Amino acid sequence: MKTRLLEINKNRGILVDKNTDLIVVMIGGFERSATTEKKFKKIADNLQVSSFRFDYSGVGLSDGDFSKITVSSMKKELKNVLVELKKNYSKFIIVAHSLSACLVVNSNDFEKIILMAPALNQKELLRYYFVLSNIKEENINEKISWNNYQKYLDKDKFLKDCLLENKMTKKNHISSAYFLENKDKDYSKIAEDKKNILHIHGDKDDKVPLESLNIKFTNLITVKNGDHDMERPDMIRQWIQKTIDFIEIRGY
Repeated sequence: MKTRLLEINKNRGILVDKNTDLIVVMIGGFERSATTEKKFKKIADNLQVSSFRFDYSGVGLSDGDFSKITVSSMKKELKNVLVELKKNYSKFIIVAHSLSACLVVNSNDFEKIILMAPALNQKELLRYYFVLSNIKEENINEKISWNNYQKYLDKDKFLKDCLLENKMTKKNHISSAYFLENKDKDYSKIAEDKKNILHIHGDKDDKVPLESLNIKFTNLITVKNGDHDMERPDMIRQWIQKTIDFIEIRGY
């Protein structure tokens, strides 16, 4: 087994080569580093097949400008990575967390797809986040949740906010391109419930509530008391072996 840093254009990732024709590619969510997050490392450590976990531009180990990121740009970077990996591997499985699910949910590039807390309903999630970040909860008598955020949504202010440039995220700035691209998109609408898709979701995820999805996947692991990251040991125990089995058992 060889573990090494692999650089593909601006993107860098951790390749664990176990001399197999199958490789599992892992991609993180919005502003998340797949190379360092515990859940991806845990999957890689338990696999009998090769794996590659890489970071998008401006995230983790990768170079580039995060402020220009969009779902489309992430998809192009993933495509470039696959082109390079196809020189040595012939079969691919993808593990995508949160926003990255939007890239792969209807892709034919992968034998199997694992969606972890998929943020497919961007249209409503962006509105939900806008309310959470702009409402002054001390002036209302209830906690903002997926069930009531629409009551506090100012649609005009939301649309104006989408046009703002150089907004700050937790760690970076981001342009309006991402918001304009996704403010009316629900990627659930292009998704299909297929037997080669595994959906993993925490039942206490308040970043991407399970209720936000407008599709139900038959292969579902619901993580009890699970949050958005699902990396605490008691959460990992609920999904890790089932996920490894799903990946490595031929046929599904």
